[in-house]
Amino acid sequence: MVQNSTAEVCRLLVVGPTSQVDLSVPTHIPLSDLMPALLRGLGPDLADRGLEHSGWVLQRLGETPLDEDATVADHDLLDGETLYVRPRSDQLPPLDFDDLIDGVATGMRSRSGHWRPRNTRLAALAVLAAPLVTVLVVPLLGGRGGVGALGQGRAVALAVVAVVLAAVATVAGRLLRDAALAALVGTAGVAATVEAVLCALVDAGPGRAVPGPAGLLLVAAGVGTLVALALLAAVSGVEALLQVGTAVLTLALAAAVVSWLVSGAGLSWTATAAVALMLSVALRPAVPVLAFKLARMALPPLPVEPDELQEDIEPEPGAEVLARTAAADRYMTALHAACGVISGGALLRLAAAPGWVPATLVVLVALAQLLALRPMTSTWHRLALGLPACAGLLAALLFLVPRPGSFGDEVALWLALSLVPAGVAVTWVLARRRLTPMWGRAGDWAHTAALVLAVPLVVSVLGGISLVRAVVN
Repeated sequence: MVQNSTAEVCRLLVVGPTSQVDLSVPTHIPLSDLMPALLRGLGPDLADRGLEHSGWVLQRLGETPLDEDATVADHDLLDGETLYVRPRSDQLPPLDFDDLIDGVATGMRSRSGHWRPRNTRLAALAVLAAPLVTVLVVPLLGGRGGVGALGQGRAVALAVVAVVLAAVATVAGRLLRDAALAALVGTAGVAATVEAVLCALVDAGPGRAVPGPAGLLLVAAGVGTLVALALLAAVSGVEALLQVGTAVLTLALAAAVVSWLVSGAGLSWTATAAVALMLSVALRPAVPVLAFKLARMALPPLPVEPDELQEDIEPEPGAEVLARTAAADRYMTALHAACGVISGGALLRLAAAPGWVPATLVVLVALAQLLALRPMTSTWHRLALGLPACAGLLAALLFLVPRPGSFGDEVALWLALSLVPAGVAVTWVLARRRLTPMWGRAGDWAHTAALVLAVPLVVSVLGGISLVRAVVN
C-alpha cells in the first residue's frame, strides 16, 4: 500500500551501477547520513569506488540530483519510488519528450506559484476583508449632521457593527477554532469600536470625520504597492522584461482604444468603460493561445492520412521545452495582469456612475470574472483577475453611500455586514472540504448566465434602449 512520505519509514528501490536493493529508510534523516547504508547495500566496495569520481549522487529518473542535506520527507519521496545511484561526474541526463504536451505539463508542474489548498484559505480571508473594510468605511463616507440616512446615528450604527463583529469573532474562535478568522474579524470589531467613539466625538462638534487627503493617501498607497510589485517582477531577470513589456504594450493599446472611443466616437466615460470591460472579457479566453505563440511554441498539425502519423515524431529537447513552458507561463501572467488592470479600471468607473444599470453590470461582470478563476492553477493568474473583480464589488457597495436624503449608506452598511457571517462560513468550508463536481458545473452555468445577462446591460449603458424607445416612440 502506498503511503505518504510523512510516515516514519519509506520503502525505496535503490538502483546502483551493477545491482539494486529494496530498503526501508527513515523519513526524518538527511540523505547524506543515509548514503553509507545505501552504498553498503549495493556493494561492499561501492563507497571506496566513489573516490575515483568525486562520490555518488541520488537521482530520480530524468531529474537533477537530490539535495543531500534534505530528508526523505523534504523530497516528497513515496513508498515504491525508484532512485538511481550515479557517479557525481556521470549523472543521468534530463529526459527528452516525444510528446510536446507531456513536456508542457511537466514544465507547468515544476513551476512555482501553483494554486494550493493553503492559497484558497488565504484568498478567502482576503475576500472576507472586503466587507469588513466596507462596514468601517461607509459610515465615514456618509458624513455627519444628516448627510446620508445614517446621519447623527452613525456612532450607534458602528457600535452595533462592533457588537456583531465581536459575536462573529467569538463563534470563529470558540466554536470553529479558527484563530486566523477570529483575529481578522476581531480586529475589525476593535476598529469599529474605536471608530464609533471617534464618530461620537466628531459629530458633537464642527468638522468632518475624514479629510479629503486621507482618501488620496489611500489611493497613493495602493498605487505605490502596485508599482513596487511591478518593479520586483521587472528586476527578477532580463528575460522577465519581455513579459513586462507585453503587459505595458497591452495597456497602451487599451489606452489608445479608450482615447479614440471618448474623443473620436464621442462616447461618455461610462459607456467607454462598459466597452473596455467587455473587450477585456472577450480577450481573456485568448490569453493561453497568445502566450503559447509568444513563447515560440507550436503544436504539430493533426494527422489526416495514415502516412502522416510518422511525421513530426522526433523527441523535443527537454531543457528547451521546459524553458519555453516557463516563458509561456510568464506571458500568461503578464496578459492576465493587463486584462485585470483594464477590467479593474472599467469596474471602478461603472461603479461610480449613477443609476442601477452600471452597478448591476459591475456585479455581473465581477462575479463572472471570479468564476473564471476556477480552472486556473497559478496563484498569479488568479490574483491578476481576482483582485480587480473584488475591487469592483467593493466599489459597487461603497458607491451606494448616497447624497443627502437617500438610504444607500444604510443598505451598503447592512448588506456588507450580512456578508461577514457568510464569508466566515465559506472560508471555513473551503479550507476543509473538497467541492463535488456538481458545484463546478453550477459554476459553469453561473459564469455563462452572468455574461449573457451583462450584454443587454452594456447595450443599455451605450444608449441602445433609449435609441429603440425614440425610434418606436
